[in-house]
Amino acid sequence: MPRRVSQGISNVVFGRRRSSAARPFAAEVQVELVPEAEVARRFDIAEIRNMAGKTQSGQKIIFTIWDYAGQEVFYALHHIFLTREGGVFLVVFDMQELLFKQDQAVEYLSFWLNSIKLHAPAAPIILVGTHYDKTAVDANEVEDILIEYLSVHENENIVPNSRASLSFFPIDNMSPEPNRASELRAAVEASASSLEAVSRKISLRWLKVLDDLLKLDCDYVPFDTVQELATKYHAGDQTDELLSFFHELGMLVHLRATDTLHDKVVLNPQWLLDKLSRVIADKIHVNQMHYNRELQNSGLKKDFAVLRKRGIATLSLLRFLWNDEEVDYLREFMHETMLMSNWAFPEEALTRGRQDETLFLVSSLLKNSTDRKLEQDIASVRSGLTCVLDFSEYFLPDGVFARLLSLCAKHSGDLGVLRHPPRLAGRHAIIRFGLSEFALEDEGDQIRLIMVPGTEAPASTLKTLISMFLGARDAVFKGLPWQLRLQSPNDPFALVEYEELVDARKAAAATVALVGVGNASVADFDPFFEDGSLTEDEKDTGIVEQANIPLPAGLKYHVFLSHRQYDAGDACNLMAEKLRNRGLRVWIDQETKGNLAEDAMKRGIRESKFYVLFLSKTVFEGAVTMELETALQEEKPILVVHESDPNRPGFAPFSAYINAAPASAKHLFKETESMPFQRRLYLAEAFYKELIERIRTAR
Repeated sequence: MPRRVSQGISNVVFGRRRSSAARPFAAEVQVELVPEAEVARRFDIAEIRNMAGKTQSGQKIIFTIWDYAGQEVFYALHHIFLTREGGVFLVVFDMQELLFKQDQAVEYLSFWLNSIKLHAPAAPIILVGTHYDKTAVDANEVEDILIEYLSVHENENIVPNSRASLSFFPIDNMSPEPNRASELRAAVEASASSLEAVSRKISLRWLKVLDDLLKLDCDYVPFDTVQELATKYHAGDQTDELLSFFHELGMLVHLRATDTLHDKVVLNPQWLLDKLSRVIADKIHVNQMHYNRELQNSGLKKDFAVLRKRGIATLSLLRFLWNDEEVDYLREFMHETMLMSNWAFPEEALTRGRQDETLFLVSSLLKNSTDRKLEQDIASVRSGLTCVLDFSEYFLPDGVFARLLSLCAKHSGDLGVLRHPPRLAGRHAIIRFGLSEFALEDEGDQIRLIMVPGTEAPASTLKTLISMFLGARDAVFKGLPWQLRLQSPNDPFALVEYEELVDARKAAAATVALVGVGNASVADFDPFFEDGSLTEDEKDTGIVEQANIPLPAGLKYHVFLSHRQYDAGDACNLMAEKLRNRGLRVWIDQETKGNLAEDAMKRGIRESKFYVLFLSKTVFEGAVTMELETALQEEKPILVVHESDPNRPGFAPFSAYINAAPASAKHLFKETESMPFQRRLYLAEAFYKELIERIRTAR
């Protein structure tokens, strides 16, 4: 069973045993981190020396070991704990199975090697073969299989067993020899010691913060606790940065997308994994739960059965499964990682007597479900406009299709299609976006997007679906290679590479090469381009609806867009472009140095119907404060928009905006609901619709 080994980076011991056997254990490496002079200024040298120790290599390294559950139902959680900084990965397999159940074992190993390559592409991988004590096991025969079917000789990340001239380490777990795994241990230590992150120099202040956090010996703490410790060690302005660093190393878990997530720092990731696995559970845990007396007494037995069969959870059931602990945080965590989405569709048999019950879809639980009628209905519409997301160059990771289902189900509910709930099974779905209906299929290393013939706006819906996939990929499966292919409307077996078709259209060519052999008519694919580019996910490429908002006498602009160019320029330039495309007049300072005269800015505000304040990390450090004061004095209607992408440099927790706002403007955060800025096509449509409606009705 694969194990995660994430490294500590310290000349102090910050890993300790905890009460649970699943908790990490510590071993040791010492590295130079900061000049001695800095240490002397901040801390007692004797304290640091007393905390350090040495191994044979003269270093101290701390291993935090995570034993991943091997059951398929947990595969959807990999991205949470396989970070790009990585660690050392031990992929453990049964040599007997590789010899006698070759196809199944090769598929298992291939999945794990691909998953590690995707989420931690530079991490060392150590293959460990067990059951070497069995008489029928031949290490050289195992090696031949690994070379032929898994190309281990071509994988530069696999650590070789040089002494045995093998690509793996055979282990006899039954051997009484105390040094039976000495070569494996040496390989683990050497691989961890060679990691760039181990020798990276970082501030000792950060390490002291982490050490003090772990001394608290608790599963999670509020962000304010970390802030207090960081301030104590003169790093209070670096709290988010240090948490992000240790998050990437797997030492803790900290997400920032919402205030609820930002306010919680998980010091024991096993606690989080245990909570998630109460919902995304394997058969063993499910069987135990079916006979759980507390579940029976809670009146939620039916809720649990529906969750397991259809992937739909009630809030009452989630509260029970999580022992009513940190429910809001866990809900938002699952939403942000696309493990769960809102289910807006009526479930009267489930919610009878609980009319206000909130429902959620946990789509990964549908993986092995089937629905023959659904499959037959999809087969009957395969002549519709079809796109193929092809991952055969690499592989289709577990969880991509499930997350696409979650996004589609939520979007369908947001559009109010409540009389037509999504029909979902493990690898198939039929869903409506308003009057637009489509099917989804997961086939091998492909996902097929099929528009039902005669449906409304098929090209626009395909564009939305591709935008959803891009959102899931960038958030969870960053760097995953894929290709977009279009199926010929005249031949279901003829596919064209999207980029080749785009090039052919630009060149006004009559034909384009098919995937494989043969050619096709470029004109046959015109229906795919009725809404412009299928892959453009931010800018408008097709026709957009015009707002037609008249301006009162004396006003020149619908919107004055107030922002800090330093960290919100790209977002606001995009917003201005999209508003102009929709017929609005926008005043925006697009000069990178922001050196327009103050009176010109004030005049722009007076001549605008609406003032939009775009919140970003440094928003109140420049001219925006003056602009905001002017808007308040002129009694302009004010709308607040904030950066919603935690990966953008302008992102900050919403509480930071409130704290930094001038006293005269703090009331805005109580009176006005801030709108999260959306770039993704499928989210941006609703964003601009609401924004324009607020501008239209402003008084």
